[in-house]
Formats: sequence, structure tokens, C-alpha cells
Amino acid sequence: MKSDLIDIQVESRGNDVELSLSGSLGLAQLSAVKEKLDMLVEGPGCFYFLNLQNAHFTSDRYLEVFLELLNRVKAQKSALILIFESAELYDYFSKYLNIFEVYENRKAYKKSGTKKQLQQIGLHYGLRSGITVSSGVAVALISLILGWMITLFVIISTQGHDLADKQAQIIALQNQKDRYIKEIDKLESSIGPLRKLGVVQDTTRLSSFGLIQDWVSYLEYLENTRREK
Repeated sequence: MKSDLIDIQVESRGNDVELSLSGSLGLAQLSAVKEKLDMLVEGPGCFYFLNLQNAHFTSDRYLEVFLELLNRVKAQKSALILIFESAELYDYFSKYLNIFEVYENRKAYKKSGTKKQLQQIGLHYGLRSGITVSSGVAVALISLILGWMITLFVIISTQGHDLADKQAQIIALQNQKDRYIKEIDKLESSIGPLRKLGVVQDTTRLSSFGLIQDWVSYLEYLENTRREK
């Protein structure tokens, strides 16, 4: 579609609407351009691509028009993307490049999905500056890293204490085992002479804890057992 007042072409593809503005535009055309753009940008949920590659602006007043248009589009839950790649237009919009979305063409915008998501959370990449983050994102990242470090330290410290406790338990059990072995060996050496005399016939009645502490009583027990037989 071509306007009778100014050279504006409109191409619509689904929710994508491309408005191509061309020619030398000054104060004389300002009102007509504003009126025409306001009339064309009416649909909610649309992506409006404003192609300015072939436009030349002789007045800074158009910047105000585009800012008002951007606010209007956002208010109706739509998006406004500026399309151009000329150095002249980059210089013209230099004050507001951080406000407007600017791409070389519609295809470049479609490929920028990942980049746009990173920019929405405050992560940017530049050829000169490399990766940069906003202050809010930087604070969040630092807090997250500190949280991970504290959690890791607590886990390592807890595991260290548990390991030390287990080692202490193992050492205590080993010492107890050695003590039991020594007691058994001592008892075995004590009953050796009695076994040779035939006094002790059943060593299962003995214990490593010294249940047989009175040998006289034990001998009396053996004598009573023989008499009963």
C-alpha cells in the first residue's frame, strides 16, 4: 500500500507488519508522518518493523515521534523494531539506541532470539568490551556464587567431621579387638596346664571375659558332675 501524503509502504505477513518509510523528511512532513504511523499501528500482539533504511531526516523532531510510537506500541502489547544499517541513521538515533531495537533486516531480528533473551536479563556482548552484565545481574551472580561456595564448604566440613568420627570408631574397634585377642590368649595360656592334666575337657564353658574367676569352684563343679554320673 502506498500513502497519498508520504511514501510509506506496508507489507503484512501474519503478525509481522513491515512499514517502509523513505525519502527526505523534514518539518513539513512531520505531522503527516505521525498521523499515518499512528493510523497504521493499531493491532495488538503484532511485530511492527519500521524500515528506515531509505529515509533521510532533516529534523530531530522525528525522534520524538518514534519514541511516542514506541510507547504506544508497547502499551498495546506489541513490539516496534527499527530496520536500518546505515551509519547516518545510527548517528541520528545514537541517543536512543539503548531504547529502540535496531536490526539490519527482519531476518536478523528473527535470528536474535537467544541474544534478546540474554539482553532481557542484563547480559550483553560487544566486540570491543566483550561480555558485560548489568549491576543487578552482577549482584545476583555474585550472591549465587557465594551461596554455592558456602554450601560446598558446609558439605565438605560435614563430610570431614563424619569421616573423622568413622575413623575414630574404627580405631576404637580395632583396639577393642586387640584387647579381646590378648585376653583370649591369656586365658588359653592359663588353662593349658589344666588341659594337660585332663581337668578341663570342655573349653566352650570358658569365656574371654573371665567367667571362670574361681578355679576352686570350677573344680568342685567338675567333681559334682562326675559323682552324678
